Amino acid sequence: MTMKHRILSLLLALVGSLGLTAAAFPLNVAGIDTARTAVWIYDLRWGRDVVSANIDRSLVPASVMKSVTAASLLNLASASERFATPVSAVGRIVCDSVLEGNIVVRVMGDPTIESQYFDSTRGFADSIVAGVRRLGIRAITGSVVIDSSDFPDATTPPGWAGEDIPWPYGARLQGANFRDNRFRLRLPSKETVPFVPDLKFTFKPTKGRAAKVDRKDGSETFSVTGNTRRGVSDMFAMPYPWKVMRHEVTQALRDDGIAVKGADISAIGDEIPVYTHLSPEFGEILRSLMFRSDNLMAEGMLRVIAPGGTRAEAIAEEQAVWTMAGISAHGVNIVDGSGLSRDNRLTARFLGEVNRYMLGEEFGADFTGLFPRAGYDGTLRNFLVDTPLEGRVAMKTGSMKGVQSYSGYLFDDEGRPTHVLVFIANGFRCSRAALKNSIQGLLLDTFCVSLQNETDQ
Repeated sequence: MTMKHRILSLLLALVGSLGLTAAAFPLNVAGIDTARTAVWIYDLRWGRDVVSANIDRSLVPASVMKSVTAASLLNLASASERFATPVSAVGRIVCDSVLEGNIVVRVMGDPTIESQYFDSTRGFADSIVAGVRRLGIRAITGSVVIDSSDFPDATTPPGWAGEDIPWPYGARLQGANFRDNRFRLRLPSKETVPFVPDLKFTFKPTKGRAAKVDRKDGSETFSVTGNTRRGVSDMFAMPYPWKVMRHEVTQALRDDGIAVKGADISAIGDEIPVYTHLSPEFGEILRSLMFRSDNLMAEGMLRVIAPGGTRAEAIAEEQAVWTMAGISAHGVNIVDGSGLSRDNRLTARFLGEVNRYMLGEEFGADFTGLFPRAGYDGTLRNFLVDTPLEGRVAMKTGSMKGVQSYSGYLFDDEGRPTHVLVFIANGFRCSRAALKNSIQGLLLDTFCVSLQNETDQ
């Protein structure tokens, strides 16, 4: 550790020991709703508030909800666990090579199959083909069946806005999830990549206006208004990913010379294992979704909390974790795992207490390592850049219309957490950039980094 870093650490310790609080509202920016903005900076070493405002106010948290989902899962499952998706040949093999039955994929909510974010999940269809070939099967009288009976309640969480539904960030978790539940649509050709079966389109031409694409929840019909002559090429959410999965597996079998006749049959007979697809470890999924703020994967990790159960059952288990930990649920309402719902409510105190609890030896770096570092990672890459706090602040971010939030930690030079940091702003009328600058300014002022220049001299 350099001399200037030792001096800075001493300054940080001094500030924490003083328990500084602001006489006025801590964030100095016009246009925020001070009644609906919470700030909590808590010194872990001295066990006292440094800055505290509205920390018991019930507020919309946006994506900082993901940190609660991650913490809840780590309390109830191991970071080394994985999703398993078994594939079987169900029926009878006759004439040494004909399966009188179906290839059945039993899906259980794994959000990572063929995800662009995990190389290890690629080759799903090819692995099934290889398994079928090992069994000597050269023809299938039935079809590829995607069985989601072990995944109840594939509905959209309450509070997700209709405007979110068509877009990749609004893709809902289902029993079968495939290629991040997203596809590229090109108009006016209606070409999709990957191929998405059964899509329908309605067109309402309007001169001079760029084309706008919309889709209702549960519908496979895309409504297009505007001038499609200008062309559209954008990413959208798959209505039913199981159809894409079935199409790709069926096509891969046929491309390998394995006939799939596609008869609609209910196979009776043996269940012969073909292949079991394993996801990345939960810890790897959590780190990826926290860095990228991935809604689909956050919803998938929420459902792991109650395997085979509904979303409501998973949330009940989640809430029980924090009740048993002695953390008050006053002002808390959890309806999803990602924070996309406008019906979610958290308090800064609840978030901060969860962060404090997760510093126990049982979790330690497994949890704090999930948070993006300021100036380096994910959604915090452009935060506190080229300041003495770059790399020392790690927080999950959250944003939606009228909401900006942060939750995480400040670390010392040895990588030890010294402070819990929570910011939630609802209903602000200033620019988001101005609000972020104010939060950065508060952190810099609070921790005396303005004195860093003196240590450089």
